[in-house]
Amino acid sequence: MKPETRTLIRLFAAAMFRKLWALMSCAAFTGLGVYAAATNKGNSWVVDGSFVLAVVFFVLAAFLTWNDEHQKYVAEVAKNQMPDIKGQLEMVGSGMNGTGETSCSCDLIFDLSLCNHRPVNTTLQGIDFDGSQLTPPVVFSPSVAHRHKWFPAGKLLTHGIGVTAQAIVEARVSGTTFTSLSLDALRVHVIDAFGNRHLLSMKQGQTVEIGYPVVPPDAKVSTKINF
Repeated sequence: MKPETRTLIRLFAAAMFRKLWALMSCAAFTGLGVYAAATNKGNSWVVDGSFVLAVVFFVLAAFLTWNDEHQKYVAEVAKNQMPDIKGQLEMVGSGMNGTGETSCSCDLIFDLSLCNHRPVNTTLQGIDFDGSQLTPPVVFSPSVAHRHKWFPAGKLLTHGIGVTAQAIVEARVSGTTFTSLSLDALRVHVIDAFGNRHLLSMKQGQTVEIGYPVVPPDAKVSTKINF
């Protein structure tokens, strides 16, 4: 017998013993004893009845153990039939700032490095930027200025082939105060053709400045030009 087989048998036996112990500890044997006393059954009947219950519980424990492992197997097979996209996100540029009556914004350009780790081909269908954990919170939306090419929807992702893509989004912050914003807590998911969401890792240490610095009214602006 192979060592792997012996290990599997030990694991199965240990799992089944836990199920069997729970079943054997139930009130069935107590009920059997009470019934035997109430009906004046002999010792041999009690022994036979206990043996029947033990066999039933053994079979039930084996089935429950098999069912647990079968459910794990089914879940793993279903998971492996779906793409598993991993990758990293890096901000590589920002566009012009804009300030409205109640908020300020700017366009951000992100480079994506992606790879599908399972042998199930898919395409990119979308990307979701969640800036709720940033300080202050940021609302992301597709760039209006680049609305026709803000994200390469339909890009093919085959197994084991790394691809690059780019997303251009508008980042909007409430208030009109100049903000220097860390992107470390930004959460970004790409969405595949099956509708599954895949969390990307964010390159740490990146910041972006949104809005215009406030210049004090009494600030002196030098106009001297040196040649």
